[in-house]
Amino acid sequence: MEKLRKIRVLITNDDGVGGVNLHALALALSDISDVYVFAPEDEQSGVGHAFTVRRGLRIQKVQAAPGKARLPYEVYSVSGTPADCVKFAIGHFAEHGLDENSKIPEYFDVCFSGVNVGENSGVSSLYSGTVAGAREAALWGVPAVALSLRGLKGNLLQVAIDFARKIVSEELFKNISKGVFWNVNFPKMKEDEFLGFKACSMDQGMFTDHYDHKDGLWFLDGEKLWSMAPDGTDDCLLDKGYATITPHRIDQTDEKSLDVINEMLAGGEW
Repeated sequence: MEKLRKIRVLITNDDGVGGVNLHALALALSDISDVYVFAPEDEQSGVGHAFTVRRGLRIQKVQAAPGKARLPYEVYSVSGTPADCVKFAIGHFAEHGLDENSKIPEYFDVCFSGVNVGENSGVSSLYSGTVAGAREAALWGVPAVALSLRGLKGNLLQVAIDFARKIVSEELFKNISKGVFWNVNFPKMKEDEFLGFKACSMDQGMFTDHYDHKDGLWFLDGEKLWSMAPDGTDDCLLDKGYATITPHRIDQTDEKSLDVINEMLAGGEW
């Protein structure tokens, strides 16, 4: 009788290949799946969906985490962005491997990006390298989930890991539609205060951006106006103590605007 293969999981992040949260997630999933980590060699927070095209990528296999024994999952350090990591892992590694010693996964069943230090709800998701990692996987047709923690004190890392384990063990990733990925954020609170999960839309409220001038340079600062987030949006619910699950689409076409533009074209505007 043919042995059933394990689910193949790809993990990336934007905090870097040495990220504690990344390895906690990978370790927790390694006993129920085949885990492959492709993560930036240094921090890539806020890089959005940037990727490398005019210079080569340095990709190195990591044999063990600092001070620890050999890892029960494969780890690769990439001299690029989270989008680079996922693009290489799915577009090249899954078919060709890295060298003759590579165990090639053939394809990935699901991709997780995170667990990020800092929230990526609302407009934060547009700037986030973590979210871009999940978006890149979705571009390749791989179900993907971005995982982010709003705060460090009283953070819900274990809740996020348990959530990911449930997605893998119960194959819930099969419910993620093609061309869609999930952006999941966890609130800043203790586990016994956690209110549960909510499916919700993305808040569009902007940061209070401003720049400070110091030593001839301009430094960006600002924050979100959490209290002004509309009811039912991810920023609003996250601030109240819920973990938010927001489905994002790859197709960003605005259908109403298409109608407006077509009317203008039909009316001879151009």
